[in-house]
Amino acid sequence: MFSCLFALLGCEKANVVAIKTESLKQVVLASGELESKQTQYIAPPAISRMWQYQIKSLAPENSKIEQGQVVVSFDDKQVVERLVEENGKLTQAKKELENKVLKEQEKEQELILTLAEKQMDFDKAQRRANIIDNSQSDNDRKKSQIDFTIAKAELVLAKRKLAFHKKNSASNLNRLKAKVSRISGEVALLKSDIERLKVKSPINGLAIYRANWQGEKPAVGENIQFGQPVVEIAVIEAMQLRAQITEPDSGKVALGQVVDIYLDTAKDKVYKGEVVELGRVFRDKSYQDRSRVFDVIIDINDIDLEVMKPGMSARIEVISSVFENHLTLPVQAIQKSESGYYVVKDSFLGEKQIPVSVMRVISGRALVSGDISEGLEVNL
Repeated sequence: MFSCLFALLGCEKANVVAIKTESLKQVVLASGELESKQTQYIAPPAISRMWQYQIKSLAPENSKIEQGQVVVSFDDKQVVERLVEENGKLTQAKKELENKVLKEQEKEQELILTLAEKQMDFDKAQRRANIIDNSQSDNDRKKSQIDFTIAKAELVLAKRKLAFHKKNSASNLNRLKAKVSRISGEVALLKSDIERLKVKSPINGLAIYRANWQGEKPAVGENIQFGQPVVEIAVIEAMQLRAQITEPDSGKVALGQVVDIYLDTAKDKVYKGEVVELGRVFRDKSYQDRSRVFDVIIDINDIDLEVMKPGMSARIEVISSVFENHLTLPVQAIQKSESGYYVVKDSFLGEKQIPVSVMRVISGRALVSGDISEGLEVNL
């Protein structure tokens, strides 16, 4: 009989729980992704008459990139073909300018000689016209004056022809020089475009491939649209966490709150962080998941470069409230009646109901107060 009694007491003992004094944290659960505070996106450069770019080479993903290193190069076949064409035009334009210079110089020399001849004729005619010889007839003197007038007019005309030629020649040469300069600019631009198609990193960092809207990462030989990011260069020494808070929990998150961070690759370690930025607008979580969320930026206290990498997923617990040194017990031990909440304690006289006040329930434990104390055992 005694053995049965002890067995029954042992069973009853297993259905009681002691009230504890402990500190509880009220947390908001969320998920997020590690990212760098300082990033640079590598995308195809703006090249005239190019809208699609074929990837020719790619730096390995997750490799360390130095400033000035080629991260991605695109096929330059189209640009090279245009460069060959423009080089041909440039050669032709330079030859045309060279020939034009020779012709204009030759024409100018002819006009200069003509002017010299007209100057000589003018001087002779002027001397004849100025000779006073009474032995000459009136017809001879009139003829000398007419010859002088003609020589003078021809000299003026020769001078005007030379001046007009110089002006017209300068205009023609300037036009051809402008053509050579324009084509030379096109050639220089195409050469620059060929170099720009070898996109270099502006900073030191880690190479991270950027997936397209279908979730596919870039690969050599793939065609990329203009403006589409291909690689992200991330400074891993400056890491932060971007988390998504659901709309019902949005009112529980505030700046300065402490955050516990759990990385999927380091589940046995808890990293500490702090909420430093709150999103201003709500958005759909993803194309497939239409639940409303807003972004929260969390600053990580101690960055572990051996473990942390941009793009790594993480779970977080935002500590919204801390309740220190409160009496707690499992919610299963609390019962409710019309008059309020109570707990049940066994005694030699039977079960005794003790009224309690429930302040809050956190993770299955209730913060209680009343005519109770730490260590008091109550029924579950």
